[in-house]
Amino acid sequence: MTCTGKMLRLGRCVVGARMQHPAGCCFSCHRNECRITCRLRQSPRSLLTTVASDLSTSATDSQAQQEHGAALHIPVLLSEILEAFQPVHLKTYLDGTLGAAGHAEALLQEHPECEHFVGIDVDPTAHKLAAEHLKQVQSPNMQISLLQGNFGGMQQLLQQVQGNMQQGGVNGILLDLGISSMQVDQAHRGFSFSKDSPLDMRMGPSAEVSAEQILNTWSEVELGQIFREYGEERHWKGIASRVVEARQTAYIRTTSQLVSLIGGSRKSKQGAGKQIHPATRVFQALRIAVNQELQMLEQGLPAAIDCLAPQGRLAVISFHSLEDRIVKRAFLKAAGKTRPAGDVYGPHLHLLEEQATAAVKLVHKKPIRPGEQELRMNPRSRSAKLRIVERL
Repeated sequence: MTCTGKMLRLGRCVVGARMQHPAGCCFSCHRNECRITCRLRQSPRSLLTTVASDLSTSATDSQAQQEHGAALHIPVLLSEILEAFQPVHLKTYLDGTLGAAGHAEALLQEHPECEHFVGIDVDPTAHKLAAEHLKQVQSPNMQISLLQGNFGGMQQLLQQVQGNMQQGGVNGILLDLGISSMQVDQAHRGFSFSKDSPLDMRMGPSAEVSAEQILNTWSEVELGQIFREYGEERHWKGIASRVVEARQTAYIRTTSQLVSLIGGSRKSKQGAGKQIHPATRVFQALRIAVNQELQMLEQGLPAAIDCLAPQGRLAVISFHSLEDRIVKRAFLKAAGKTRPAGDVYGPHLHLLEEQATAAVKLVHKKPIRPGEQELRMNPRSRSAKLRIVERL
């Protein structure tokens, strides 16, 4: 294929370090930015695999990552995201789940026409990391606005920036849902059951309760409900009972205490017969409850569609069935599709029902999944699903 100079620059954007380039590529490096001037003998997908493979074996993290205890983060479905926005003139672009800016940095390098980038994240640590990465791709004509908050309130947050972005002024929006590898690997946050740490699980300071407070104050019925509905945990009743019984004796403060109560003798299945750790679903349920993730998603999807300019695109990456179900139903409704009999929307998706005509079209009928190469390189991507709509 003919190299446009876009794909290989991802060698800089993902990790911020020099890398080995494939044979047949003529390039020059300046301040660790690769500027391609040649024809490339690799496909975009295989090239991205080469880039990410170099990243996964790199022994050096950036100074910012070291300061905040973050492991090297490889953006999920990166080549698919770049392809999704390739036809769009991204004059304005919004990343509603900024994280360490892996997707954002790559997309901004792909789209030099971008005049205004807005990054939203509830996690202050993410803002510090992202700011360092975005400096490397900011052009003199590009304005960057980083807003702390949840994407569920994006229209209110966008009132802080110039322009009319909250009312049809955005050309592209990305939502990469759930928790990031950076957050999982920060032991003190309490997201991982493999590290003994305080049961916090708050993604940002706006969260009203911690996982510790939920476990020690909510009723057995309430605990069972979130384990069942947010974690899709089959043994929800027994786990809730053990938690309530245990807290009568000792306050539940750490992840290891909770893992012990859940029990480790059984394994749960996740698609295609694959087994997951027995604590996975309970930890997922608590994290969702603490951060009100599904409520924010139900609010954020209609808001994101309202923010899109004509021919603008919204791409959403989900990581479990609860998220994907909400995304799928919202997209179908916004596209004017008939929902299945008996299907219901969440409390906020009724806003989409007020539309007399379709507001978007589905770019793909089925969700996009990671390829075999990405799965080998980044096992955490195994449950990712990407859905895309385009504003009419």
